[in-house]
Amino acid sequence: MFQAGYAYTARIMLKNIVSDITRLCRIMSTVTGVDIEIVDADMVRVAGTGIYAEAVGQNISQADNIYKSAFSGGGVVYIDNPRENAICRTCNNKADCRELLNLCAPITLEGTTLGIIGVVCFTEEDKQRVQAQNQVFAEFVEQIATVISRRADQERQTRRVAQMLDTLLQITDGNTCGVLMISRAGTVSYINEVARQELSLAPERLGTPVRLRDTGNVFADLQEYEVRIDDAEHLVLGRFMELESADDAFSSVLLIDTLPRLTEIISQAGGSAESPGGLDAIVGEGANLARLKNRVRQIARTSSTVLITGESGTGKEMFARAIHAESGRRDKPFIGINCGAIPDELLESELFGYVRGAFTGASQSGRMGKFELANGGVIFLDEISSMSLSLQVKLLRVLQEKHFTRLGSNRLIDVDVRVIAATNDDLSALIEQRMFRDDLYYRLNVVPLELPPLRRRKEDIPRLAEYFLDRYCRRFGKPSARLSPRILEMFQAYSWPGNVREFENCVEYMINMHEGGVLSPSLVPLKIRSALAAAPKPPADAARPVSPEASADPSPGLELAPVLPLAALEAEAIRNALARFGNTAGGKKQAAAALGIGIATLYRKIQGIPGLS
Repeated sequence: MFQAGYAYTARIMLKNIVSDITRLCRIMSTVTGVDIEIVDADMVRVAGTGIYAEAVGQNISQADNIYKSAFSGGGVVYIDNPRENAICRTCNNKADCRELLNLCAPITLEGTTLGIIGVVCFTEEDKQRVQAQNQVFAEFVEQIATVISRRADQERQTRRVAQMLDTLLQITDGNTCGVLMISRAGTVSYINEVARQELSLAPERLGTPVRLRDTGNVFADLQEYEVRIDDAEHLVLGRFMELESADDAFSSVLLIDTLPRLTEIISQAGGSAESPGGLDAIVGEGANLARLKNRVRQIARTSSTVLITGESGTGKEMFARAIHAESGRRDKPFIGINCGAIPDELLESELFGYVRGAFTGASQSGRMGKFELANGGVIFLDEISSMSLSLQVKLLRVLQEKHFTRLGSNRLIDVDVRVIAATNDDLSALIEQRMFRDDLYYRLNVVPLELPPLRRRKEDIPRLAEYFLDRYCRRFGKPSARLSPRILEMFQAYSWPGNVREFENCVEYMINMHEGGVLSPSLVPLKIRSALAAAPKPPADAARPVSPEASADPSPGLELAPVLPLAALEAEAIRNALARFGNTAGGKKQAAAALGIGIATLYRKIQGIPGLS
């Protein structure tokens, strides 16, 4: 296996410079007046003069013991008595051999024999001339062998560089980063596929003049450049470098980072690493949730705006992400922004960006807006009801015209963005109060999606509990836990005003307090237990609700547990506080502060609680 690979490499190295070898053979033959031949490592003649010129390509491995001796010996072989020399005794061509003298030397490179160069005499006159100066001829042949070796090495290095360049170009073409090489004359000398698509440049447009202008705007650590090719103008983010190259064709390079790659990180920042994403991230199997998921699949197929409404904590952003994940834009950015968390005077710049010097306090590097980052994908505008009327006008214009300008700029930027808005406010009431524009409402509410509160989908509570228990047991490194039937009854009876968010926080708290085994009702947060205890118990003969609405949203007291004595609730609150802060003096001081009582009062109450005194 090794020998085959060795011979193949050696043969290729001489074959790659066969034209140079042939020319060298002719020069040597002219200078010396004798015939010259060169064979490769497979004993195939690659060049020759005289009678060997017409036999190039012939394999002589079965007919030339002299060259085989040079291969094995690694040095010059001089024989002036062919057929009689011991080397020739076993030669298959001995009877037909016409050679009177043979002087040969190996062509080596880094310890590898690439081939043999031989000087051959067929007349007595040539033989006597070489015999008279055999040492000079031997040194001459060795020097020519060295020349051929260096030429082969040079060709090897050239081909290695070419292969490396070809590999790098393949890597470049497969990279997510665009590469635009610019000549000293200001023309395109190389462009990879990513940059070609970003700049809409055809492959045959190499040599096209290109102009770059630094806009001064910065996103992360990337500079924004205006690239003008012909009459087309493109804004790109990237890095520009002058190259120390002697080749005028490669004077500088612009490395382009595409917006989809940059926004992928931003768009997924709000997602959970523990959640599979899409509809799979929405836990529950009840009829209400099944109808919602089917609705999401339907509306995901279009690009119409969606208005998601529902109480706080119902998972509006999760549904927005599910719409994005089920749509044809799933591979494009998802950019979320909470309109209520940003001061109104800054929200416009967050949405649409700005150029340097656009307003007092603006960054000197400028900034891209969320709409620009979301181009091709989805922008999620949470708490849309908190947006000012003046900004509502600008948002409406973007929705209608599909373009906008950065603050401080007059350059229109075209965008293809699907807008999903969400609110827990009654927009119809805000419209009547002149706090929300009716035209924007109708533009947003093309596809309405109303999320039910958790109290209307209580059939999902066991599945949600299982999901959150598993999540927080793994997150906190605790053993698996399960709920007692009593806790599930309490969960079903509670109204969950904070919806799924409150439910998740409840389970997280219980796992924090849990020490192992089945979770006990005492671990349920005091707020929930107090609410259940304070809720009125329905009369024994009270009629069950019959309407769908009443059935879906029962009064909190229909399935309540028995009322617990206040002393028992107080004792449980103290146990939980000590479990959280510790039974040390410092822990008891913190527990007293959390319970809203004095430290002396806490010590007095502890004395009356079994197991604590």
